[in-house]
Amino acid sequence: MQRPKANPVGHPKGSVKPANVVPNLVEHAGAPDAPESLGDFGSVLWYDVWAAGGVAYNVKTDCYVIERYCSLSERRMELLDALSGGFVTIGSQGQEVAHPAARLLSDVEKMMVALEDRLGLSPEARLRVGISAMEHKSKLDAFMDDD
Repeated sequence: MQRPKANPVGHPKGSVKPANVVPNLVEHAGAPDAPESLGDFGSVLWYDVWAAGGVAYNVKTDCYVIERYCSLSERRMELLDALSGGFVTIGSQGQEVAHPAARLLSDVEKMMVALEDRLGLSPEARLRVGISAMEHKSKLDAFMDDD
């Protein structure tokens, strides 16, 4: 999905809205409702993460981790928007300095990588978390039930 350009007028938090990001509720019927704290992008990501995790996630406990991941993803988008002019800005003495949002972006991405690992959102992490094994077991159970 390509990020839309920010609206230069108005509040910056409300200026970046992904286009046509309506969750496919039929596809994500097993996911709990997205928390109200999430914006449009975070809500869509919420359903995508639940769909990716399948039966590996526990609704009562994992919802907090998934909400944090989705919230960080929204924050990452805001920081990338703030850095759209570059990672360097002009300091108080007229010199070029690193943009303050660059450090924040780095911090957010470090937190996201750790959560992606815990949620099994990469091939290696899925093996460690056991999502592939659970999916395989579910397919085997379905095959055995056909007898």
